[in-house]
Amino acid sequence: MNNRQLNIVKHLLILTALFFAALSRADFDLGMEYYEQGKLEKAYQEFMEAAKYGSHAAQFNIGAMHYRGEYVKKDPVEAYAWFALSAQGHEFESRDVHSKIFEKFSDDEKKNADTRYKSLYESYSDKAIEEKLTPVYTGGTPLIKRFRVVKSVVPNYPTSSARAGKTGWVDMFFTIDKDGTTRDHVVYYSSDKAFTKETLRVIRRWQFEPMKINDKPVAVHGVKRRFIFHLGEMKFDDDKISKVMKEMKEKAIAGDDAAKFNYAYFLDALPSYTKKYDVFDNPNQWYMDAALNGSSAASFFLGQNILYGNMCSADSDKSMGWLLKAAAENITDAHYILAVESLSGARFEKNEEKALYWLQRAAVNSPAAQLRYAWILTTHPAAEKRDGALAKTYLDMVDKGYHDKQTLFQVAAAVAAENNDFKAAIDWQTKALKDARSLELPLDYVNQRLAAYNNKQPWREAL
Repeated sequence: MNNRQLNIVKHLLILTALFFAALSRADFDLGMEYYEQGKLEKAYQEFMEAAKYGSHAAQFNIGAMHYRGEYVKKDPVEAYAWFALSAQGHEFESRDVHSKIFEKFSDDEKKNADTRYKSLYESYSDKAIEEKLTPVYTGGTPLIKRFRVVKSVVPNYPTSSARAGKTGWVDMFFTIDKDGTTRDHVVYYSSDKAFTKETLRVIRRWQFEPMKINDKPVAVHGVKRRFIFHLGEMKFDDDKISKVMKEMKEKAIAGDDAAKFNYAYFLDALPSYTKKYDVFDNPNQWYMDAALNGSSAASFFLGQNILYGNMCSADSDKSMGWLLKAAAENITDAHYILAVESLSGARFEKNEEKALYWLQRAAVNSPAAQLRYAWILTTHPAAEKRDGALAKTYLDMVDKGYHDKQTLFQVAAAVAAENNDFKAAIDWQTKALKDARSLELPLDYVNQRLAAYNNKQPWREAL
């Protein structure tokens, strides 16, 4: 390398250092966490994963690591190719780092650089990645229809709402756990607080036949259901539904990402409130259009649907791409689903370290994530992974009026036991038992944990 190239290297080192610092402030992704900790191999692997899903920042960072010889051998040609690839993004195009490197190459180096860039571009151009992440649309059964309901409870019509003549609905998202019970209840939309309260009351009583993968029960997250509150007999006018859909579609075609998302969401929720459901249009096509227009919520819904095969073929790799995009845009639900799926290993590769990273991100705002993280910190079989004091901190973040009392009581019991307060553990677990009985839920696990605390034994549970 000649002196002129060395000057370029010095210039790049300054640019790269500033860029890495900016990404750190922006809470870039797990790769930056590893980079700052000096775990360069893991950082490189995470940047590669993000790069293959279209992150220009990750592509730039890979170029920087090749230029600096961090974890990988110094290779200006390889660095150039990644820098050039990242220039698909306006921010990195304006930096023009790749051009500054290229102009200093010899003729042979320029030829090799062009060849390598073209190879990367074929696989990782924005267009190529969009094609890779496009789901296979199907007219299959919507996700909610694929679960057999073992027990359901119809919401009561709130008296105050009935007096006022109010009608409306509540859109609920929840997890169907491995035992068929529900948890992680999230109200996405509600037209009335009284409807919300009643929906949360009944959904805790519902039970489903668990989904199985390789004959092993697995949890399914983000199951959608719409609860309708209507005075008198609820009748659906197919012509009216078709008219509404036509109007929404026209707005989606002519509109922005919000209009596209609204139409997609309407299509997605439609099976929950009419049995005469026909596939007029596929919601995932509209989620994708909205996501490509910048809707982070659409990226999440699309990734979730692809993960579980909701109106499209299930594909964990494509799902990961959309969920990572949503996670990078600080969608808490994306952080959470990446965490729980990386913990289980049922659909994503099992990776406990990565799962806990995403779970901590989700726990900034999500009570469900706070409780799950507290549970892991107290029940993990490995002593070095347990931290009763930190678990108590996360538990204390959750409002004691939190509606999912089963999870709250059992986590509180486990945290108390880990901190050697078995009296409190027994009290909390007894509350969980009484609550489970009132809901007519399965009692096996609840009783097993209560027995452990009575014997002054903290609960241990493999992830």
